[in-house]
Amino acid sequence: MNFKTSLFLFSAAVIAAGTAQAAPFTSDATPAGITLQPLGTPQGYGMQRMDPNPVPRAEVVFANERGLTLYSYDKDEIGKSNCTGECATTWIPVTPISRAKPIAGWTIISRDGGAKQWAHDGKPLYTYKDDKEGGEVMGLGNDPELDAQGGLRGNPGRAIRAKLPDGWKIHKLTTGAKSATSQQAPFGFDIKETVDASGIVLVDARSAVLQKVMYVYSGDINSDKRVCDKAATECPEFVPVQAPELTKVSGMADWSVIDRKDGIRQWTYTGMPLYTYDGDRITGDVHGLNADKRWQLATVFNYFRPANVSFRDDKTEGMLLTTNKGMTLYRRDLNAFNPAHTRLAHNYPYRPRVGRMIRNVACDATCLQSWKPYLAPSNAQPNGYWGVHVLPDGKKQWTYKDYALYTFNGDKVPGDNHGNFTYDNTMGDDPNKENDLGFPALYKPGFNWGVARF
Repeated sequence: MNFKTSLFLFSAAVIAAGTAQAAPFTSDATPAGITLQPLGTPQGYGMQRMDPNPVPRAEVVFANERGLTLYSYDKDEIGKSNCTGECATTWIPVTPISRAKPIAGWTIISRDGGAKQWAHDGKPLYTYKDDKEGGEVMGLGNDPELDAQGGLRGNPGRAIRAKLPDGWKIHKLTTGAKSATSQQAPFGFDIKETVDASGIVLVDARSAVLQKVMYVYSGDINSDKRVCDKAATECPEFVPVQAPELTKVSGMADWSVIDRKDGIRQWTYTGMPLYTYDGDRITGDVHGLNADKRWQLATVFNYFRPANVSFRDDKTEGMLLTTNKGMTLYRRDLNAFNPAHTRLAHNYPYRPRVGRMIRNVACDATCLQSWKPYLAPSNAQPNGYWGVHVLPDGKKQWTYKDYALYTFNGDKVPGDNHGNFTYDNTMGDDPNKENDLGFPALYKPGFNWGVARF
C-alpha cells in the first residue's frame, strides 16, 4: 500500500466534539463494503476466546462485506485479473456492493466479460471458496476444534498457518501491528495501528518502554509553547521529536529534518514538524488530541466511522464510542469465570467471533427494558470495523468489530456510563452449573455489559 499522500490530520478542536474533519489530501482505509478483520487469537477462535486479557491485533486483513479474508495473486497484472475459469471458482473475485465508489488506492476494474471487481493499489482482490466467516484463511478457523491459525484448541503452540498456493497472498492492512505498506520510515519510527487513534499513525518507537504517537504542528514553529488555562492543574507540553546531529535522510521523500532557531534538529513528515505529547503516559495514549488545536494527530490512514457515531476521551476508560448526542454506547460480552471463582469482565478485548455469536442471541423483552439497540440508517453499509446487524423487525443495528451496540436507559446525560460492568444471565458460585447462552461456549459463562471503545 502506498500512503505517501494520506497523512490525516485530526483537528483537536473537533475531536473534543467527536467530529473529525479530513485534510484535502486524506485517504480513508476502506471503501463501502470492504471491512477489517484480525487473524489468529484476537479473532476469538480456540480457547483464547475466553481469555479476559487484551491481545494485540498483530495481523489485520482486508475483508469483504461479510468479513471474509481478501487475497491477491502475483500472476495478475496491475488493474487486470488473470484468474479466470476454474481459478475464479476457487478464488472468487470480490464484487463491489451496491453504491460502492472508488476511493484513493481502491479502484473498480472490469473483468473479461464485463463483471466488476475491486482492486487495491492495482491488485485485483479475491475471497476463497471455503472461507465461511471472519478471520479464516483458506477455510481454517470455522472448525470449533481449530483456532484461526489451524492450531488445536487450547494448544496455541501448535498453531499452523494454512500454506497458500504459490503466488497467492493474504491482503493485509497490518503485520505485527505495523502498517503493511511499502513506505519506509527512519530507524526507530513505526507506522502502525493505534487503537485509540482509530487509524494507522506515526509512532516514535525509539524507546522500548514507552512508544508515543506523534503529532504534527500547524502553527509558527517559533511559538510552539502551549498556553494553558490558569485554572489548569497541569499543562503538559508538546515536545519536538529530535533527530541526531548527523542524521541524513535518503530514499524517504516524506521524511526530513529541519534546524530550528533554538538549536534543535527536528524531524518533519510531509514538511510538517513532528512532536510527542508529555500528557501521553502509556503506549497508545492520544490525549494530545484535546490539548491544543494547533497540534493534530499524525494519522496516516483513517478508519471509517458512521455519521451518527461520535466519541469522547475518558481518562479512565480511553476513547469511548458515543451517539452523536454524546450518550455512551455499550456492547454485550461474555463474563468469564476463572478457577479462583472470580468473575472477570471480558470487556475490552474485542473477539469478533464472540461478538458475532452474542449478537445472534436476541436481547429479549426484559433486556430491551434497559438496553436499546443503536440503529443504523436503512442504507447503512459495512465499512472498516463497522457492520450492520439486521434485527427481527428488519431495522439495522450498528456493530463495531462485530459486537452489536446499545445505549443504556440508566444514562441520563452525556458522559454517564452507568451501564458499565452490569451483568445478566450470570452464573452462580457453582462453576459446574451451565447456562443456556444460545451458542456453544467454554465454561458456560454469563453476559456482561461494558462501554464500547475504539
